[in-house]
Amino acid sequence: MNEHFHLGPLEKEDLIHAAIGGGICFLLIVLLSDIAYNGLQQILINWGMIGVMVFKEPFEIAQLIFMFGIVHLTSGFCGGLYTGYNVLKNLKIVLLIPGVVGTVGFIVLLLIMGRLGTPDVDYYVSYVLLPFIGSVTGSYLGGYAINWYVEEEEQSFEDLTFDDIKK
Repeated sequence: MNEHFHLGPLEKEDLIHAAIGGGICFLLIVLLSDIAYNGLQQILINWGMIGVMVFKEPFEIAQLIFMFGIVHLTSGFCGGLYTGYNVLKNLKIVLLIPGVVGTVGFIVLLLIMGRLGTPDVDYYVSYVLLPFIGSVTGSYLGGYAINWYVEEEEQSFEDLTFDDIKK
């Protein structure tokens, strides 16, 4: 284990950088959500596949997958990049914060705007679970992508013998 990834006390600067990464994640979710929502419809219209939208349930599932990949993974990745660049210690814990802040901020914004309908299983999956999983996963991917060089270990060939190669 490298010294950059050991667990220790959380410092104030680390939490501030994680909160800024969460703000980046939230802003990108807000910006990309309308672009991706309307973008899928425009892609289908421009490619002459408007009839696909007639099938409501499969189209909604495709829209959720599209939003998951374009909006939530991307925004979490960018928030994680910022956080991972500025925070070197406690990455396993600190990288959770940008995804959570971005998702909670987005849900609160949707509540304030009145865009959320009646809560049911589909509601929780599409507006809570998938954005949370996407943002947190993207945050970890971004944070560890920027610190990739720290995690790599060089292989040592000095202890390798011919008997080990034959196995």
